This record gives sequence, structure tokens and C-alpha cells, in this order.
Amino acid sequence: MSKVQPKRVEKPQVEVEALSSLESNDEVRVQKSLAAAIYEHRLPPGTKLPEVDLARILGTSRGTLRKVLDRLASEHLVEQIPNRGAFVARTTIETTRNVYALRRILEAGVVRSLSKCSCEPWINNVRLQVGEEREANRVGDTSRYIRLAGKFHLDLAAATGNAALEEHLQRVVSQTSLMVALYDLPGINTCSVHEHLEILQAIEAGQHQEAERLMEDHLLSCERQLRLGEERQVVDLAQALGAPPAALAQVTPPIAAKPRRKRLGAKA
Repeated sequence: MSKVQPKRVEKPQVEVEALSSLESNDEVRVQKSLAAAIYEHRLPPGTKLPEVDLARILGTSRGTLRKVLDRLASEHLVEQIPNRGAFVARTTIETTRNVYALRRILEAGVVRSLSKCSCEPWINNVRLQVGEEREANRVGDTSRYIRLAGKFHLDLAAATGNAALEEHLQRVVSQTSLMVALYDLPGINTCSVHEHLEILQAIEAGQHQEAERLMEDHLLSCERQLRLGEERQVVDLAQALGAPPAALAQVTPPIAAKPRRKRLGAKA
């Protein structure tokens, strides 16, 4: 007599969708946390990202963390090295110079595009955003200041109505954020609020050639303030990610980013 096979109980579709939604929300949360820490310079380039520690700090599974690291690698924020693990992406001096040159070309195009459209729909919102940027700088809220400084440039691109231009500039601004994290001078904000205001005022006054010149000078100034060839060395993952005290006690000691030799012939 054959044995009766137990009936397989299927999970209700609503429950399956709810579990999938929870997993997706957790991935989004973890990705935002890591990306923000990289963009806001709390996790400098070269920092090792060990799965065990990160999963504990961020309160997630290693499976979720691997998916997030794969996505960040596709966005060039993370570098995955076989048999060594994941690291915050690095950039070379030559690449830094080339990317800043690309930004100057793109953002000059943004200003030229804005000369063909009305300022009224967007100028007030951007002016308010610059005010928030100035206040964050005044009170020493560095992470917020960095985020708002980048947003100024993206807001101008968004005002052109050219989605492809905005998307491309988003990638380039993300790259330069990493470069600032690697090469910035301590205590110096490379993106000047005063220069942002000058650019905005020139656009509003219809002085578009002057606005284009100011934008180029602004981006050149940002590049010149970088200490090309020098890197930060040590980061505490738990503190960088804002972990609660219980997680801090369980994490391994701070991990040092392995220093690189400066390339011969590289310009400082």
C-alpha cells in the first residue's frame, strides 16, 4: 500500500507578495544607507566592506547585503575583487582630471540649455535649496552640505527638461563625489555656496555667457582644491554607518584602507 504524500500547503499570494515587499524594502534601506555613507564621505574609497560586519551593523541578512553590493558595483560605487571581497571604489588621478573635464563640458551645456527656457518654473525652488546649503555649511552639517551642493548642479540639469542629460550628469556628479571623498582637504568645502549664488544670479539676469564662464571657473576651483595623490587611511564601519551601541560592541576593529604608491609622473 503506497504512502499518502502530505499535501503541500501553498502560501497565500498576498503573504508571498508581502514577504517580497519586505525583502525589497530592506534592500532599498541597506542600499540607501551604504550609498549615502559613500557619497557623504563617511566611507572613503578603498574601505573594505566585510559582509559579516555590515550585515550585523545594518541589521540585514548576508543575502540581502550581497544583492546590494552587486547593485552598488554596477553603479561603480563598489569594487568587488575575487577572493578579497568588496571595497569602496577607488579612482586614479588621471580619471579624476578627465571626469572633471567632462563635468565642465556637460554643465556648460546645461547653462546654454537654460538660456532657451524660462526661469520662473524652477528658479525659486533652487534659490531656497541654496539657502539650505548655506545654512548647512554655517552650522557645520557637512554630510547635508555635501548632498545639497551636488543637488544644486542636478537641479539645474533637471530644469532643462532633458532627462538624458540629467541622468548622465547624475552619474558624473556621483563620480566626482567619490573623488572629493578621496582627495579633499580636511575642513574645506570644495563646492562654494557663494559661487552657486553667482551662477544662479547670472542665469536669472539672462547673462548666460557669464553664467557659463562662472560654472567653468567654479568646477575648475573644485578640482584645484583636491589634494591629488593623498588618501585617508582608517575608517570605523559602525560609526560611519551610524550603528547603535549594541552593534558597535560586536564589530571588529577599524579597517584601514591599504595605501597606494603614488604613480611616477603624476601631477599633484
